[in-house]
This record gives sequence, structure tokens and C-alpha cells, in this order.
Amino acid sequence: MKKLSLIFISALAVLVFAGCNSNDEAAKVIEDNTSFEELKKQSNKTYKLKTTDGKTITLTVENDVLTSEQLKGKYVLLNFWATWCPPCIKEMPVFNKLYDKYQDKFELIGILFEKDKDLEELALFMEEHNIKFPVVTGDENFRMAKAFDDVNKIPESFLYGTDGRFLKKYIGEVGEKDLESYLSK
Repeated sequence: MKKLSLIFISALAVLVFAGCNSNDEAAKVIEDNTSFEELKKQSNKTYKLKTTDGKTITLTVENDVLTSEQLKGKYVLLNFWATWCPPCIKEMPVFNKLYDKYQDKFELIGILFEKDKDLEELALFMEEHNIKFPVVTGDENFRMAKAFDDVNKIPESFLYGTDGRFLKKYIGEVGEKDLESYLSK
């Protein structure tokens, strides 16, 4: 009987404490009446994205409008991707083709969605897949992903028009014809 009681108490303790982890940050409660949408708007501000070749692309996204002196007047596709993702790899030739064909009015930014990716390994991957468009790395990518509807499925892409206004969100592979229907206008 003592053994059964001990097992029961042990099992109960496991159930009670299973959700606790001393490494977890305590949940924060927002005590004012700020809605989730308002918090999201506050976080959609300026991003300084570091390219693999040492440049910085600065852009601001606020109220579904992208502004950037570097990207002004172009269609912009922000593509969240990873080197281990088969659909991401599959869309690379399509992106390269469209990037070459419409380079005067189209900018594509590959936003690497991998933590602490070895830059030499990434350079080899980019060479192997002949990636012609800028790829950005670093923590800013994850801050941006959080603000963009909490990106968690890749590839996930966001297309903005020449006026900076949001046009379309793609989850999964971006179709060449669909994207080209915007770019050929």
C-alpha cells in the first residue's frame, strides 16, 4: 500500500510540475488595454538587415506599407527561407530567373530563417544554387519574422508593390507565373 501511495504522489508531482522549467521566462501580463493588433503595429518598424556581403538593407514596414530609400520604386519580395527546406530550394531557380529578368524593377531579399548559420556553409549553399539576390542573416531576421504575422512556416513570402503597399502573402512555394503577373505590368 505504501508503494502504491508513493507512486501516486510521485505521479501527481510530475503532473503538477511538468509545465514548469526554471529556464523559462515568466509570462508577462500586459495590464493596459493595448490590443494585440496595436502591439503588432508598434513592432512593425525599421529593420536593418545584414547581407552576406556585408551591406545593410534598411527598410520600414508600417501599416502594410514598406518604405526604403534603397528599394524605392521597385516591387519587393521578402522571402523567409532556410537551407534545409526542400520547397525553399525548389523556388531558388524561379527567383534567380525573375531577379535577372526584372532587375530594373524587382528586388528580392532572402531572409534566412536559421539561427547561427555558419557563414562559410551558407556561402557554399548560395554558390551551389547560384543565388543572385541578397540574402540577409542575423537576429534582425527573427524580429522581423515575429512582426510579420509570426512567420513559422517556410518558405513564406511577402510581396510589396512599387508604391510600397502590401500586395500578397505566399505560404509555400511562390509560383513563377503568379509573381510574374505582377512584375510584367
